[in-house]
Amino acid sequence: MQSKAQSFTRLLTLLTWSVFLTGAERLSAAPTIFSSVPANGSTGVSPATTLTLNFSEAMNTTATTVMVIAGSQMVTVSPAWNAGKTILTCTPTTALPVNQMITWVASGTSAAGVALGGTTYGTFTTLAPNTGCDPTALELSLTVSKNGMYLQAATNAPTPNPSSSNVFLACMSLPCPRDATNISLQMPGSAVSNLTLAYPGHLTLTDIGHASQPGFDTTYPAGNYIFTIKAVNSNQTVSVNFSSSLTAPPAPHLSNYLAAQAINPAQPFVLRWDPLAGGSAADVIYVEIYGGYFNTPALGNAGSLNSTVTSVTIPAGTLQANQTYSGCVTFYHCLLVTNGATYLTLTYRAATTEFGLQTGTGSTPLVLTPAGWSGGSFSFDSTCTNGQALTAEYTTNLAPPHWTTLYSTNSPAARVRFSDPHAATNRQLFYRVRTP
Repeated sequence: MQSKAQSFTRLLTLLTWSVFLTGAERLSAAPTIFSSVPANGSTGVSPATTLTLNFSEAMNTTATTVMVIAGSQMVTVSPAWNAGKTILTCTPTTALPVNQMITWVASGTSAAGVALGGTTYGTFTTLAPNTGCDPTALELSLTVSKNGMYLQAATNAPTPNPSSSNVFLACMSLPCPRDATNISLQMPGSAVSNLTLAYPGHLTLTDIGHASQPGFDTTYPAGNYIFTIKAVNSNQTVSVNFSSSLTAPPAPHLSNYLAAQAINPAQPFVLRWDPLAGGSAADVIYVEIYGGYFNTPALGNAGSLNSTVTSVTIPAGTLQANQTYSGCVTFYHCLLVTNGATYLTLTYRAATTEFGLQTGTGSTPLVLTPAGWSGGSFSFDSTCTNGQALTAEYTTNLAPPHWTTLYSTNSPAARVRFSDPHAATNRQLFYRVRTP
């Protein structure tokens, strides 16, 4: 006598062979299931979840069915199709069992009568997870964004980053004491995806796999992005409109790129870029030196740079001598919408240019200039590093040289003035400034 597990395995085998044999007879491409929510292999799924299947084309709704099994027991579900007949949502009539593997198997045909192909089954495991919450969040916030990534390796214009030229990001912050068991996002094109927990109270969905700008915009078009927040006691749906008026800003361009390759870490360094063309009061600029060395206030935080800013000063001592660093400048075009004290939504298009920086030895070359008479004495300046120990010396004859100390000092600034009254009684004098 077969066990329940053996019977179920045989059922899956028969269904798989049935799809295979049907597919062998057809002449046109088979419809497929290109995504499911919960995703195949997901764990920690809410027992209150629904199963959503995204098909590659319109299906025959009367010939397409889904069987859902919890352990060895069949689960009764209520099916519902979207208007385009490409999304099937199966809602269990009762909550799924906790801490149980759920298996689903689909079969059917397209509207054109072609049998379903590809992977037609999947699994997920239920639990009662807790997303946690953010004690610093004042209200529920939801973000949808598209970001162009660029590289600048010389003084010329930045070029698209070949490894990730386009990035889509959707994210959500949950204020305390609220939590959730599952959060999904439906795109304007009807595809549905789960957000993943980044850290307590913050969930994200990131896609960096688009090199083609037209393909990227097709996958993530303007329109309504619908967040569904599922919890044990209640659910909430929030629609975030990604407006077609949000255009991509130009790629930031460093205007002093060469200077950024020879930074004196002992001195403040001013990083400069070209103005953000067409910037508005709602737009923001962000600068970061990766690794936690330096950053300006981020988007949405007090003190963030507005669109008119074209430079930022990296304080002295921020960077170390003889090191290579990486950083970025990002331009944001933003739309922020609040719904009273209930929630806020943020949408933006951004352009990020990444670049390298290089520091030198950390000291300024000593240069004697300018020179002249002042008050009966001969005077000259020496450029230096603030606080640097210096010794100024003079001699009347360079062959053989014999240097006499004029002054020894720790420079109070980046330039020191020296005066020598000996010049009034000597027709010829030579000067030098050195470090001890």
